[in-house]
Amino acid sequence: MDRVTIFCHKMKLFKVFPILVVHIQIILLQQVITCKKCMKGIKKVDAKSKVAFRFRSELEVLDDGFKWRKYGKKMVKNNPNPRNYYKCSSGGCNVKKRVERDNKDSSYVITTYEGIHNHESPHVLHYTQFPPNNIALHNLHL
Repeated sequence: MDRVTIFCHKMKLFKVFPILVVHIQIILLQQVITCKKCMKGIKKVDAKSKVAFRFRSELEVLDDGFKWRKYGKKMVKNNPNPRNYYKCSSGGCNVKKRVERDNKDSSYVITTYEGIHNHESPHVLHYTQFPPNNIALHNLHL
């Protein structure tokens, strides 16, 4: 899975996120990275924001690094495939996710996230050394 790296020079800390999680983790990053210089490239996102991803996949649900609890399923107009509804299983987190097959091409899965997680993904990697073990970032394969 593609990943994105965000580094804060002030804290001498950088984090590697799965690319899917980046939009969802922005509010959390603002709490972790207080340096204005390092925040320049990170856009503020409304807490009610929705982010949708469309992927070609045989799997119905892709691993995005968070744990989810399924709470519903329904058939949608003009789509022979059902839509599944999930809530983040972390206590106090109100993020929801909708997963459905594309009605025009069922080889694609559309995943829509609503809200911002108030906790880190269990899959976020933390490093206290930049770059880790003196490895250049372009050589870092996760």
